Amino acid sequence: MNTSLHTGPRRLRLIGVAAAALLALSACGSSSDSGSTTSETQTTDGIVGTREISDFGTVLTDADGNTLYTTDAEADGTIHCVDGCEDFWPPVAATSSDVPSDVSGVTGTFGVVARPDGSDQLTIDGKPLYTFSEDSGPGSFTGDGFEDDFQGTHFVWHAVTADGSAPSSEDTGGGYTY
Repeated sequence: MNTSLHTGPRRLRLIGVAAAALLALSACGSSSDSGSTTSETQTTDGIVGTREISDFGTVLTDADGNTLYTTDAEADGTIHCVDGCEDFWPPVAATSSDVPSDVSGVTGTFGVVARPDGSDQLTIDGKPLYTFSEDSGPGSFTGDGFEDDFQGTHFVWHAVTADGSAPSSEDTGGGYTY
């Protein structure tokens, strides 16, 4: 008997377990590709910068080069991302003295909004700004088009471009529900 062709019950179980694990991981959520960077981050006032993402455009970043996001659920400036949501979407903390007055190439007005916990969060044109914990670092923007639900609120997230817009994504992919 050629043992290299043996597909006994134990081997089939291992293949089944591996397939189930891959299926479970793929069901956790999806988003757009992270793209690659084509220029260095430019920071102004130490809190906001920009980064060129190939095949996407210039996005706003925090001082560490992480892509900044807004969500449709907070388009009116009202904070809905609290508690567990903040674990995935960390708010960009800022005080009034941190607010940049001019970031090269960026249109829009920066400000701060008070969060329900009393802390302040950076905004652009009144929209609260966040980073995404699942991004792999500077130049990554895996949260663009991402959808998730926290405490009865449906969130659709968008990378913020240098012109201050948060483009709507036709391919939202999926997301997490909590």
